[in-house]
Amino acid sequence: MEEAKSRTTGVVWDAEQFAALSTGERDSLRDSLVCTACGADAYYIREARNGRRACFGARPHRADCELASFVTDDGGGAPLDEVDELINAGDIFRIDPNRGRTIRHVRNDPSAPDSTGGSAVRYARRGRGNVRQSSMGLGRLLRQLVLREPFRRSQTLLIMSDDSRQTVRSGCVHLSEIEEKHRNRLRVYWGTIRFPRPKDDGGAWLNTGWGSPTIVINAEELAAVLERSGLEELDDLSGSFFAIMGRLRETANGKQ
Repeated sequence: MEEAKSRTTGVVWDAEQFAALSTGERDSLRDSLVCTACGADAYYIREARNGRRACFGARPHRADCELASFVTDDGGGAPLDEVDELINAGDIFRIDPNRGRTIRHVRNDPSAPDSTGGSAVRYARRGRGNVRQSSMGLGRLLRQLVLREPFRRSQTLLIMSDDSRQTVRSGCVHLSEIEEKHRNRLRVYWGTIRFPRPKDDGGAWLNTGWGSPTIVINAEELAAVLERSGLEELDDLSGSFFAIMGRLRETANGKQ
């Protein structure tokens, strides 16, 4: 998107104007940015070293928004590897949070190299046939969730880190679909980082949208995320998809 609006001031900014603001001015406005057409939470992506111009994005747009586009159009960050594998009915996946990359950007780049870290496969007998069971990292799971809507609603079984079993439909929760029933339940939560903010201890707060949970990561986790994503600076995480396995909890001030 070329423009975004501040919900607090009512001012519409184009990307070049927003880029020309001081860091402090941009930071004060980031939480208020919305799509000019549908009012969905928006985020700013700064100019990239490869020459890509600064722009805005919003994800998800509201229904029938004229500015909504496929995820590959929002630019920025590291490429999201092409999804060309088939998930067969009956396959079971053990989710390994330590396998592969956990944060990838929204852009699908067919020229990007295949992701590293294959899956170990074994077969378990069920009834008269064999069931394919393999490990799946959060990066691979995220690519399926982002680019394959039928997979998001599927009954494919996932084995979580506590050995509980969940279908993809119930075990993978987009931030826009969080309900009270998810509190303290182990799930894979996924969505978009609107903007990050540094913490005094070297970690970061990852803002995911107005009214959505905020992700807190420490310095060591942040360094790992940047390295795995091929990014150099904290601000480069703006507009990136993420997936994290954990339990949704409430802070002392009532925030998630």
